[in-house]
Amino acid sequence: MERKVLVISVKPEYAYKILSGEKKIELRKNTPKVSKDDLVIIYATNPLKAIVGYCRVRGIIIDNPKNIWNSYKNEAGISKDGFSAYYRNSLYATGILLKDVNSLSNRFTLERVKSFLPNFKPPQSFSYISISDTLNTYKFISNT
Repeated sequence: MERKVLVISVKPEYAYKILSGEKKIELRKNTPKVSKDDLVIIYATNPLKAIVGYCRVRGIIIDNPKNIWNSYKNEAGISKDGFSAYYRNSLYATGILLKDVNSLSNRFTLERVKSFLPNFKPPQSFSYISISDTLNTYKFISNT
């Protein structure tokens, strides 16, 4: 079975916090199927609509929201009020611990991504792309 690469959609303000190192954990309501050291592509949503960077998975944390907040509030890049609003009525929270964060010097707009990955659709929360699509992306990036 071919391994997959996780693509996460993130609001631009949080994408910048990930790229700057301020945000070291990406919070989700659903748990992606990833393992330590898997590749994560960071897609910044509207108004940027672009791939802005990539990183690796340091680990996955699944716990109740209170425990996640108490353990990771300094790495979450979100206010307590924002965190509470996001997890309102949720019994559990997922945190994707991030490492080896890299910012792309040139953003890859949605239009540009579709020129070499025609079936790419920005995920609502997260999705996966194949390793072969990732390699095609790398080749395209390397030649531009």
